[in-house]
Amino acid sequence: MMATLYSLVKNSKINSDALEEVMEMFEPKLSKAVAYTAANEKDDLTQELKILMMKCIQLYDLDNIPGFWEFREKIHKIN
Repeated sequence: MMATLYSLVKNSKINSDALEEVMEMFEPKLSKAVAYTAANEKDDLTQELKILMMKCIQLYDLDNIPGFWEFREKIHKIN
């Protein structure tokens, strides 16, 4: 059974295998994002983006996600 992104992110806080699986899920997007980077900078940028992704995944608070109506209100306050 394939785990959902939600469950993987939740488990990544205590399980490095889950974190690795999330990172693998985003590998194609990451590769595409650095595709037009200069060849001599591509590896460094990829590494920095992976570090940033891991930090964001680890810090993301899944228990404090707003519902649709709270999100809508927040967007309306910004605009």
